[in-house]
Amino acid sequence: NVAGRIHSMEHLSASFPAHDGQLTRSDELRAVVDCFQPGIVHAVGYGSGVFVQQQEPGRQQQQQQQTSFLSRHVGLKESSSVVSTDPEGASASNEPMIDLLLTVSDCASFHEQTLQRYPNHYSALARLCGPKFCTTLQRSERYGAGVYFNPLVDSPVAGNSTQRKRKIKYGVIQLEDLICDLTTWKWLYVAGRMHKPTVTVEGLEQCDHVATAQKQNLDMALAASLLLLGSDTAHMANENKTYELTTLYERIAGLSYVGDPRMDVGGEDPHKVSKLVRSDGQEDRFYSMYRDSMSDLAKLGVITFDRSNIQIDLHDNATRRKLWKALPQRVNKGTCYGVGIEQPETSADYLSKCLVNIVRPAARRQSIKGLLTAGLVRSFQYAGAKFAKGAFRKLR
Repeated sequence: NVAGRIHSMEHLSASFPAHDGQLTRSDELRAVVDCFQPGIVHAVGYGSGVFVQQQEPGRQQQQQQQTSFLSRHVGLKESSSVVSTDPEGASASNEPMIDLLLTVSDCASFHEQTLQRYPNHYSALARLCGPKFCTTLQRSERYGAGVYFNPLVDSPVAGNSTQRKRKIKYGVIQLEDLICDLTTWKWLYVAGRMHKPTVTVEGLEQCDHVATAQKQNLDMALAASLLLLGSDTAHMANENKTYELTTLYERIAGLSYVGDPRMDVGGEDPHKVSKLVRSDGQEDRFYSMYRDSMSDLAKLGVITFDRSNIQIDLHDNATRRKLWKALPQRVNKGTCYGVGIEQPETSADYLSKCLVNIVRPAARRQSIKGLLTAGLVRSFQYAGAKFAKGAFRKLR
């Protein structure tokens, strides 16, 4: 039933105490979501504004270098509060930007009402062309992954006179497009984001289809990541084909970055995947998300696992066939569940190429779409901060 599915979904993206690395609670996210029109059927928060991210030595000095870089190359003053000098989106008050994904039943209606209520969230082009343009741009096959992002905007939740409004970035996706990506990996964009911990906004209209589709998405992510372990025997804990769960989680977190052009050009932190897994509380969240999926594979005799390790024999053909069979058709099509990929290394390499062919075009088109949806100024501010983060950390 619907209530059971919603409970399942909340379990997969459970809220954790603040001392466990969670910065923003579900009710705080709900306050932001409530500022928008009805029709949001599902919403999640994620990113460094929701979960603490691991800090590195020399962080303050690095931020000063990034500020100087942005001042020279993106035209931002060092004291600017328009955009963070922190690549993760921290504001002048050192509060990181909140990332939200809003699933709507009617994106045309959403854009129409949001353009009227918060026109400054949209680019000048979007304001000029109107909601039909926004809807077409969002859902067109030519422009990315079915998501319309408004980054670096002030939260619509009013703060008091002594408190600055926090910055938010929110993406809008049609319910049907979300289900499609979760179940088929058409773009592996939102589906990839949902491979990682999120905080579900409670009390919305909700849709049982989302919970069912997300469970399928997690099952496929686990199967793919186990196959990819075949190329990395260095992380085996011993000769009994045992891997640390942390290594598996890093494989899962990295699925949607395979082939992402931003990683190739320094537009993302090269340590991003590690931080997504190793920051405070994250390993517990990954375990909570994937425990049921791992239990399902254990019942099939594919794996055994505990809270620290997972055992799997990737040299066994039957094991690999079961994992390939769990993947979406566009990935396993033509493999015959193992024919032509007889060895774990070959199987992992083939899968990596399949993922690149999905991720790269979708990520590239989505980035190009950002120039139109956010406008040139905010796009360059956001991209400049991201590039500064990636470039400086590659030099470390």
